[in-house]
Amino acid sequence: MKLRNKLILILSLVLLAFLFLEGFFGNLYFEKYFRYTKVLQLEKIDFINNGKIDYDKLKAYEKNQNALVMIYRDNRIVNLKNFYYIKVKTKNGDAFVLLDAFLDNLYSSTPLKIENKDLVEITAIKILDNYYLPTTLIKNNDIFKDYKFSYRLEDVYNIDGRVETVNAPYTQSRLGDDFLESLLTIDVLKPQKKKYRDMDGDDEFQLITLNYEGYTVVIFYSFENIKDIFPTLKLYFYVKGIFILLLTILIGIVLEKIMIKPIVNLSKISEKIANLNFIKEIDYKSKDEIGTLYKDIFKMSEKLENIIELYKGKVTRNKEAQIKLEESIKLFMHEVKTPLSAIIGFSDLLLEDESNEEIKIINTESKRILKMANTLLEENRYSQDKIILNKKSFRLSSLIELSLKIFEGQCKNIDIDTSDLGDSSIYGDREKLEQVILNILKNALEHAKEKIKIYTEEKETEVFLFLENDGPHIDKRYLNKIWNKFFSSNNEGRGLGLYISSEILNAHRFKYGVENLPVGVRFFIILKKGI
Repeated sequence: MKLRNKLILILSLVLLAFLFLEGFFGNLYFEKYFRYTKVLQLEKIDFINNGKIDYDKLKAYEKNQNALVMIYRDNRIVNLKNFYYIKVKTKNGDAFVLLDAFLDNLYSSTPLKIENKDLVEITAIKILDNYYLPTTLIKNNDIFKDYKFSYRLEDVYNIDGRVETVNAPYTQSRLGDDFLESLLTIDVLKPQKKKYRDMDGDDEFQLITLNYEGYTVVIFYSFENIKDIFPTLKLYFYVKGIFILLLTILIGIVLEKIMIKPIVNLSKISEKIANLNFIKEIDYKSKDEIGTLYKDIFKMSEKLENIIELYKGKVTRNKEAQIKLEESIKLFMHEVKTPLSAIIGFSDLLLEDESNEEIKIINTESKRILKMANTLLEENRYSQDKIILNKKSFRLSSLIELSLKIFEGQCKNIDIDTSDLGDSSIYGDREKLEQVILNILKNALEHAKEKIKIYTEEKETEVFLFLENDGPHIDKRYLNKIWNKFFSSNNEGRGLGLYISSEILNAHRFKYGVENLPVGVRFFIILKKGI
């Protein structure tokens, strides 16, 4: 697929995915998250403090939250002025008639106007113990009926008397009629958080009842606005998606001409540079960002060519130095064979006359070094694929004791702790593992201040050997490099001891490593348990 088509496809997919997610999360927000957060907001009451109602804050709350609030206490509506009501004086006392729902459901061609001193005959449904919702109202022989509830026969009371008070609320809430209708089906004074649909099933509301500082606070909120807006938002997202898709295709065509072709040419130039065919000139003359990129690649080509030439020279010199070093080592090992042979011969004669532990160690170690020299001279260097192992089971403690005996002279001022060294049997090439122990022990003696601890831990089929010293920490940069050939953190060594040790351990397939402790350094080797 061409770059232009890829670009158009990617842009289209990204934008369509964005639009899909925008629509999906928009739906999730309005349908789920908005409802959830709205309930949390409605529950934050700030208009009751220390048992007193701040009516200014109550008005602000209802306005900001677009909700209706009823506050109830001692069997009466405390904020009754929030509703459209009349107080009628009857033979049995005063009756409070709430008119919000009645006026909304009124079925009459004659306008209803009620004033003080008017005589009225009302058929009503009793709610909240002391309040009434009218179903029929007769005034001056004019009959007014609530088309929803005028046919209701249960719990109906007759109220005949004279109007003493007419209250029109400070703000005519559009929720008053729906709220009063909900009183007929829901016990709103019971603490709750529930969704409520009106009797027609068209509108959805949130009803929250809280007990707060001795008051029962009933909050009524309508989700009607969201249901009206959301279909329009969906249509907006669909139209927006089609428009952006067409715009993306147009942008892709334009980008092909002004960007894609230069980038394709740039790709070809980069391919030439990758094949070490360095460019000598550029054919893009524009001074925009792509032109700058062409110039930078041209400069990079020149510098890369110079670096490669310089590197070739250094590699040649380094290779020559390495060959010279290896030749020097081979020459040294060749020269050392003669005195080693003499030492072996004399120690053999001494052993014939007298069995001495120190002479035996000198004889054994001299033979081991001589064998190493022969191996090196035959160019059978320590390599995992070439090392020939003579494996057998032997006691690890005897190997440690022999190594400590060899370095006995260097251990005089160092406390060597082997109290936790078990008598484990391991399986491997004793001679080569002896060289590993000697190299690591030698390294520990060179860096230890006062103490070296050697100990083991046994698992099912493995023996963990640990060698700690209280010397300085190894730089974090060198923790993995100390096993490399010719690596040395100082100028005193050639960096072969730990390298040779790693090659021997790799040949055995043993795990090993080094780590810094809070005080000192610890080497570890995971050995195979012997039979």
